[in-house]
Amino acid sequence: MAANLRISVAWVFCLTSLGWSAPDTARWVPARWDGGPLELARRAKDKNFAPSAGVRDAIDRWYETSTLDLLHETPINCLLVTFSAGAPSEAEALQHRLVKEYALAAHNRGVAVLGLVYPGTTAAAVAGAAIDAQLDGLVLDGDFPADFLAGLGNYPGIVIPIAHDAASVRTASAPLRAVQGVRPSARDLADMGIRAGASAEPWIDSNIWLVRSFRLGTDWRPIWISQEPNPASEGDYIRCVADAAVAGGRWVVALDDDFRANLFRKNADALGAWRRIGTYLNFAEDHAEWRRFTPFGNLAVIIDSAADLDEYLNLMARRQVPYRLMQRSELTAVSLAGYRAVADFIPPSEAERNILREFAAKGGIVVTGPQWGNAPKDDPYAEVPLDKGRVVVYKDEPPDPESVAKDLHDLLEPEVLGLSVFNVPSSITYASTTDRGRRVLIQVLNYAGRPVERVTIRFNGIFKQARLYTPESAPLDLAARETQNGRTEVLIPRIAAWGAVLLEQRN
Repeated sequence: MAANLRISVAWVFCLTSLGWSAPDTARWVPARWDGGPLELARRAKDKNFAPSAGVRDAIDRWYETSTLDLLHETPINCLLVTFSAGAPSEAEALQHRLVKEYALAAHNRGVAVLGLVYPGTTAAAVAGAAIDAQLDGLVLDGDFPADFLAGLGNYPGIVIPIAHDAASVRTASAPLRAVQGVRPSARDLADMGIRAGASAEPWIDSNIWLVRSFRLGTDWRPIWISQEPNPASEGDYIRCVADAAVAGGRWVVALDDDFRANLFRKNADALGAWRRIGTYLNFAEDHAEWRRFTPFGNLAVIIDSAADLDEYLNLMARRQVPYRLMQRSELTAVSLAGYRAVADFIPPSEAERNILREFAAKGGIVVTGPQWGNAPKDDPYAEVPLDKGRVVVYKDEPPDPESVAKDLHDLLEPEVLGLSVFNVPSSITYASTTDRGRRVLIQVLNYAGRPVERVTIRFNGIFKQARLYTPESAPLDLAARETQNGRTEVLIPRIAAWGAVLLEQRN
């Protein structure tokens, strides 16, 4: 693995050697803008690539400056263009000339241009061509030799590998990271060949957990999610935008070939769909302040760079369990003071065990594996009382992620979880707070192909104002009702795809 750039290479920023200034990557809204004859040559290696004449023409001519007009009325300001794919030198040189002219036109419109680089080329050749084209950076897509970055030499632009293993780069200190994601969707279990009852919830593929897994501190840093939507589905494009944005990330907008060809021909229906996609992109950027909100969760999940806990994080998010992440190095009695439960699926040291024991003794709940002791022989887990609290000890090592995610709703009372959401079988929620909890944002993303109606939200605390924000409509004030157990209940009448409820306390 050490020789694999996509996993192990540090995020490299060499921005000053030739006097170039560091870009404001936090403001970049990216789109995968691949095209040109080199893109056709690269795809020709795929036996399944059989484009129509219209698709071939659109790809070949994509770097005509007229395609920059598509960026009007969208926040997209960073284009990832095909730059090098290890093709014969003549083909690469032609592509470099096209990209150089296109980058100049894009820069004149205030748009950054990054070159997409695929395996098979030499680092020195790429660096020289990128400097000549005055690209703002390079994006490495695929498996590269371990010495490829070193071979870039004095290239002054930003270099962004697309990671395929989030855990290996989660703690990297770079100001921008890109990671391969999944295609957001909701599928019936029966369609997946899994037996399920009539009331079974669908299987949701989402990147919300992935984006939030990079939020290890209070500061926000941009995360790019790279993946391609289903072709010919406007709803999938919309979900891709929202799925990355809910937890503060950005989707690298990617066009399927038919959609691209129709946009190139200025087809009215395609342009209308593009404008509606732009509405969602603008909604995310218009509410950029939401990215600075702190993830909400009364449950702390202890993570460790030496262990892969991604499936726990994924399934807990899918089960609507709000949580916050805590690095093992930060585990102290003080850091746990704001939590009501802790999940630690890695055997703790004796010092860590003492911290967790003290937390439980004061009334907290600890969820852990059999190394704790008192693990059951027959039942999946045992609840062991400890002074004012308890320790939940699972039998298996490691505990099964799906079982844990499901059990947490039984193990933790609604007031401990802090957030309860009803009538969302095809949705995932994400809650975050600011102003010391005086403002709470609860976002709901609907993965089904039809709107969801009458969604009920209950959140700990008393809030007097609730307002619903959606990309399609003006903000709507909702009734905030105080429940008997000190919670606030809000009813959302309808969510087409993405809705955000902002709860606010009043003095």
